Amino acid sequence: MAGERVTVFKAGEIEIKLVKDRKIYMPSVATRLIAENLHNLDGLRVLDLGTGSGVLAILASKLGAESVVATDISERAIRIARRNAELNGVEIDFRVGDLFDPVRDELFDLIICNPPMTPSPTQLPRFTWGGVDGRLILDRVIDGAPNHLREGGRLLLPVVSLVGIGRTFRALLEKGLSPKVLDYRVHPFGKTLYRSLSHLKSLPDSDYVYDHLGRICWRLVLFEAIKT
Repeated sequence: MAGERVTVFKAGEIEIKLVKDRKIYMPSVATRLIAENLHNLDGLRVLDLGTGSGVLAILASKLGAESVVATDISERAIRIARRNAELNGVEIDFRVGDLFDPVRDELFDLIICNPPMTPSPTQLPRFTWGGVDGRLILDRVIDGAPNHLREGGRLLLPVVSLVGIGRTFRALLEKGLSPKVLDYRVHPFGKTLYRSLSHLKSLPDSDYVYDHLGRICWRLVLFEAIKT
């Protein structure tokens, strides 16, 4: 369409065209971590929860998923994600709604979710703010996922150390899921987190490290949690 600015997200040999839009969630380090751990999805029914730009839903389709449902509470995000699917020649079932609301009675083989987890006492853009402790959306995803996974189905969930990696592991166990860490990254603080440092220090589950350059960094782990 006229006036569109398009970028390319690469996942291995797969290239995904994406319309740039500052008002929706665009691919991040967590997006890339999930993408690097998505492989053959032949025959699977996939749910991309909080799809944002639609990049992971598009990738799942290109990796052979039988069907992909992608939800987002933002009508703008769904509109852009639909355009991105069109640009990449894939068919995805996009639905507007809050988390699991659009898929109330449906089951999936794989649920992908990269929830907003930035802890802040003041509200940030919806696609990044995780509430005061960063767990506002994360805990709702963990609560709802078991009800939408088939037996043996998997939840792929990136979690930042600022919201409590151990706490998340225990929460997944309590919901009857079997979690393990698939992959991890260490990433320096950005300006928003530096401004919130005193708040982060007050959170009991928050954790961060220093790299060899002395920079404050958050850790990112990718959980795979299987319904057994």
